[in-house]
Amino acid sequence: MLNETITNILTRVTIRNFTEEPVSDEDIRLLLQAAMAAPSSMNLQPWHFIVIKDEGLKRQLKAALPYAKMINKGCTGIVVCGDISLYERINHIDKEDNTLYWVQDCSAASENLLLAAHAIGLGAVWTGVYPLESRFGKLRALLSIPDYIVPLNLILVGHPVASSLPKNKWNEGKIHNDKF
Repeated sequence: MLNETITNILTRVTIRNFTEEPVSDEDIRLLLQAAMAAPSSMNLQPWHFIVIKDEGLKRQLKAALPYAKMINKGCTGIVVCGDISLYERINHIDKEDNTLYWVQDCSAASENLLLAAHAIGLGAVWTGVYPLESRFGKLRALLSIPDYIVPLNLILVGHPVASSLPKNKWNEGKIHNDKF
């Protein structure tokens, strides 16, 4: 028998259709707490989160981002961003080698958020933003994001219209022992 955490991981699915029931502030707070519990390189915790509930702003995001068309009245948008200035402030680190650690850290936070949403019965979808400047530039302009903060993604969270069955992604052909 699998434990609850493993079951949650193996049954999480991407949800793109949401009811108009709003996500509670308590649920959003819990999702953000889970996101901030992610591992972080050098414990810099570069993440910032922009919670989007405003209907006018959601319409603008829907028009600006090609993979955010499923935004509706009930879902909440969460833009996961990284503070790249944190890495520039560490003198002993070669900037070229380490500025992308924010992507890994914010990706781990994003996955925690997605898993937490599934665990509490919500649905969620990760929509890609970074590294395409055509996308993150639009978010910067719409959300007044400073230059040292880079939007990684827009996660939409809501109450699912219907449940979906998880895909079996297990593939032993992707496993290599000792050497490729």
